[in-house]
Amino acid sequence: MLKIMTHRDLKNKYIGSFFGIAWAVINPVAQVVIYGVVFGKFFASKPDPAYGTDSYMLYLMCGLVPWQFFSETISLSAGLLLANSNLIKKAVDFPSEILPIVTVLSSVISHLVGILILLVLAIVFNGSITLWALVVFVYVFIMIFFTVGLGWILSSLSVYLRDLGQVLGLLLMGGFFFTPIFYSSSDVPSNVLWFLKLNPIFYVVDGYRLTILAGKPPALDGLIYLSIVSAVCFAVGGFFFRRLKPGFAEVL
Repeated sequence: MLKIMTHRDLKNKYIGSFFGIAWAVINPVAQVVIYGVVFGKFFASKPDPAYGTDSYMLYLMCGLVPWQFFSETISLSAGLLLANSNLIKKAVDFPSEILPIVTVLSSVISHLVGILILLVLAIVFNGSITLWALVVFVYVFIMIFFTVGLGWILSSLSVYLRDLGQVLGLLLMGGFFFTPIFYSSSDVPSNVLWFLKLNPIFYVVDGYRLTILAGKPPALDGLIYLSIVSAVCFAVGGFFFRRLKPGFAEVL
């Protein structure tokens, strides 16, 4: 069922459009170009020297690619149960908990295309990459658990709180600017930096840049923090969803 529904989700997302799966490349590249011109040219932003690259575009892409995967997955997951209300109401035994998983798996496929483009551009602009670049797939694996857990929480809550989608849009907008994507964390005052480091995506972006651009191992403390938060979120999300699931059909 997961395989069939993931394939259907991908078809709904890309098949029928003029560019199809190419949108998985066009979207992040377009964002990189826009933000790169605005911040790299107009504001003369520079990448942090700690990441070993002079290319602001590459620096920016290492932040935008994982953020786009995260924000897209969370945004779609929040309204899943509402969008599939007929299926949930008619099929009493339908395992609705797989819906957020399907969305995450579908987004992962698009994200892997973005990572491939990122690795190719890193080789073109930096000359080479190291084997540490493969650690990005560890981050992808951890993010799957994190986004599935959040998806369970948000999708189940949205059944009872219909304003959640609007609130989530504001939170994601704030999360984007409070994640060092187009600026460097070294430019953030120390009395504010601790707040930014509470965000798990902070360590994902840092990990992508360290492993792909600098060719270094990821910061172990950040990877451990991300793993713990993801595991807790996955467990809490599963518990949350199971507790609220019995009332879905009636409320929907």
